[in-house]
Amino acid sequence: MTCRISKLEIQGFRAFGRAVQTLDLPSLLAAICGPNSQGKTSLAEAVEFLLTGQIVRRALMASSQDEFADALRNAHLPASTQVFVQATIADSGGAPRIVKRVLKADYSKKQECETVLTIDGKPANEADLAALGVVLSQPPLRAPVLAQHTLGYVFSARPQDRASYFKALLEVTDLEEFRNQVSALDNEIAAPASPLIEKLETAAGIAGAGRLVKPLLAKVPTPAEIAAALAGCAKELIAAAGETPPADADALFARLGVLLTERRAKTFALKGFDRKPLAPWSGATAAQQDALTVYVAERGKVDEETRRLVGLFREALALPAVENAHADIDCPLCGSEAALTAARIAHIRGRVADTESFQQAQKDAAEALTQMQALVKSAVDGVIEALPLLITHPSRARRARGIRVARIHALLGAEAKPQVELWLSCLRRLVRARTRVVLAAKRLTGLVSDAIEKPESLDDPALIRDGFTTLAAARDAFAAGLVPYDPAEKAVSDALREVVDAQSETTGWQELIDLAGDWENLRAALIDRSAHEQAAKELAQALKQIDKGNEAVLEEKFGDLSDGVQTWWDLLRPDELSFFSGVRPRPGARRTIDFKAGLSANLDRSEPKLRDVIAVFSQSQLHCLGLALFLARSVKENSGFVVLDDPILSSDEDYRAFFNSSVIEELLKRGMQVIVLTQDQRTWKDLGERYLHQNITLFQIALQSPGNGSTVTNTADDLGMAIDRADKLVRSNHPDMLKQGGSVIRDAAERFCKEMLVRDRRATGAAAASLSDYTNRNLGQLCPLVEPLLTQDASHPGKLRTIGGTVNPANHDDAVPAAGALKVALGDLRFLKKTYL
Repeated sequence: MTCRISKLEIQGFRAFGRAVQTLDLPSLLAAICGPNSQGKTSLAEAVEFLLTGQIVRRALMASSQDEFADALRNAHLPASTQVFVQATIADSGGAPRIVKRVLKADYSKKQECETVLTIDGKPANEADLAALGVVLSQPPLRAPVLAQHTLGYVFSARPQDRASYFKALLEVTDLEEFRNQVSALDNEIAAPASPLIEKLETAAGIAGAGRLVKPLLAKVPTPAEIAAALAGCAKELIAAAGETPPADADALFARLGVLLTERRAKTFALKGFDRKPLAPWSGATAAQQDALTVYVAERGKVDEETRRLVGLFREALALPAVENAHADIDCPLCGSEAALTAARIAHIRGRVADTESFQQAQKDAAEALTQMQALVKSAVDGVIEALPLLITHPSRARRARGIRVARIHALLGAEAKPQVELWLSCLRRLVRARTRVVLAAKRLTGLVSDAIEKPESLDDPALIRDGFTTLAAARDAFAAGLVPYDPAEKAVSDALREVVDAQSETTGWQELIDLAGDWENLRAALIDRSAHEQAAKELAQALKQIDKGNEAVLEEKFGDLSDGVQTWWDLLRPDELSFFSGVRPRPGARRTIDFKAGLSANLDRSEPKLRDVIAVFSQSQLHCLGLALFLARSVKENSGFVVLDDPILSSDEDYRAFFNSSVIEELLKRGMQVIVLTQDQRTWKDLGERYLHQNITLFQIALQSPGNGSTVTNTADDLGMAIDRADKLVRSNHPDMLKQGGSVIRDAAERFCKEMLVRDRRATGAAAASLSDYTNRNLGQLCPLVEPLLTQDASHPGKLRTIGGTVNPANHDDAVPAAGALKVALGDLRFLKKTYL
């Protein structure tokens, strides 16, 4: 069992005002009638809003999203009044569930609306709706609601959007996704750009000699073939220069390099751009810095006189005679007899021992200072080597080689001026950064050199530490300057190299030389490219097979959809000679879906000519085709209910009849709940009479006051209309019709009683008396209250009691009331109404 709506309640949504409008929907069919601009479309969109939290009109019709700002909340609704749509939905198991969506924030100029969905009072989401049996289709037409602005979507949508919609609808999106995923592998298996192969392609373009290396691109060559091709090309170039090519391969390419430099230099000395990468540099270590601090501290522990004499003492103790002495000896310095006593030797040894820590600290400091001196020099050397030679060479040498800015502009032309100016700007910043490094290094070198030459002058090691910090900062700034300089310089040097090679007729020479020194990696790159190309061929073949399989699946799926659309089309427009033929993907186009019409001159539709429906169908036919497609989709997806807003144009008199009969009957036969909204009174009345036996629910919708909003009235609650309905039913001899007629008479009798009671109460001053005061009261409860009011004849209370007794079996599992008895009961009720109301 599929789900269906048994009650719909709306407050404050679009055309609806603060009073909750309730539609009880006890049967599978309901028809709601009202003139244009009375709220019918708002009612249809209320169902759409309940299920999706959106209205599709905003996506399909707005030229910009902000046109629907504040469009969901009734413009006249008080700010404190809640906007909601609520439905009692019988789920797939038949259990009633309360589904409610509340509007938290309306559409704004830049934001979607915000809503809260609950089921039986608990927060819910789309998956919870699906659990009830509510089927939502593919965007944008997700809800089972058809309106005028959605009928033509598939005909007006862009080809890609139309294709995506149908593929999602037919549940073949996964096939398309799989195909796209396989296709995306092409990017993964495509051979990566190889600088070596690019160089080989350039070398193959060398005039004349390039023919020798060109075959290397056609297949994976052997190492011998690579060596022979490269060497042969180099030999031809050298021979063309009027020289004898060296036999040795290394000498061969070395000589070619010399020739290349000479030829280039005649146009422009490209070597001026040569430079080395900035060498890594870490500055002085913490241990080196600490060695200076320890030295100053230990030096402070020994007086200057001791420091001055300790060297002499150490030299004296180093003499063999003194080192091994254990008694008085002659002084080895002045020759005095027994002048160097054992006590004096012990004293000298003690003084030297007292300064041992100082001596070690002095040694460590000297070593650290020497290392620091080397570090400072390496920092400066690294920065200078990272600059291009055109800067490090003296200006006179640059001018002698023709390295001038004017020459660069002349070679590259006016169109390259922005690139040259950018490079010069980066170069100037780099030179200024180099200067700061040199100055910081110069100051630091002075401090370190002084400490090396005169250790006693080292009083504050922090000066050296700060000097290294300053040098490191200057070097980091230089390194940062290289970041923009590298691409700017490459743009200029590459352009110059291209021009210079062209003018010196050496294009491809450098690439040839580079390849000769890296032929092993060249062969590896060629092997890798070959493997990727083979994989690409296999992938292309696989895609062909996938496309073939997908086309077969699509053909079957679209065939089923076409059959479904054809069924509803034939019910709507039977026997026409211009007819719907099919919906299918266009052959050879993965993103185009065609709707085809058949044009036949024969009554049996034989030998039709196929054309696109957009070109040959009238607006009426397109309208019916949109309806047929919607119904086919709803049946395919097993929607429990559909809401149809003016499904047939009022001018289509013939097709209105087919819709009211064939289409509605088929939908009801399939167990689908149908809610029809129409502005056509004839359609509404025809449905009411034709489906009286289906207990159709009839409503009228009107907008009497914009401030109060649209109101919906169940016309079955009208006593006169109920009597008319019952009259049609009791004229039939079919048991089901008679039983339903009895039920309608009972409802009418209850309505008579309620109106009598309300009229009496109002006559006695109860102005607020309402029919709703007697909700859920049945005829057995109402009759005793009304009988005292039937005073015009003593027989009238009996007539009312008899009506109740006659129709009572119609509401129970009892015998069907006799047609005659029902006619008498209906006559009595009509009489009482005429007499008292």
